Amino acid sequence: MRTARHPALGFTLLELLVTLAIFATLATIAIPNFSRIVQENRLVTTANEYKVAMSYARSEAVRRNQSVSVRPINAASWNAGWEAVISDDTISNDDILRIWSQPHQIAVINAPEHFTFNSQGRLVSSSFSPFKVSFTLGAAGRCVRIENSGISRVLDSRQACS
Repeated sequence: MRTARHPALGFTLLELLVTLAIFATLATIAIPNFSRIVQENRLVTTANEYKVAMSYARSEAVRRNQSVSVRPINAASWNAGWEAVISDDTISNDDILRIWSQPHQIAVINAPEHFTFNSQGRLVSSSFSPFKVSFTLGAAGRCVRIENSGISRVLDSRQACS
């Protein structure tokens, strides 16, 4: 009596090696693009948090009916982060409203010493032109534009700050 032969189930060694070679090739192409996406995501997040800090300080100035400033945590550079504080001559730890740390190695360029919003939500400035603060990480960049009216917006490219 003859038994019917069933085809073997599974993969041959050759099929498995070809599949692994294709996967390795695709991974080699995808990994550098993924790191670029992560880098741009960090940049966008930092620029958006900077804008949030400006909006927060503006709304707190109106709500409290007094001036509120955004200044760098480290007086020499904005690269470490920034904080919103009640603006007066005697700044103590109790006057700090909120702190934004900046853990990524993103350069903050063209930012003044501080931004101060008055009780009407307007930017206190001697300049009539808006401030343009640039954020850069490698070749990628973003620009945050702060108008004298106190409104801030994130622009897509670093060239927008030029």
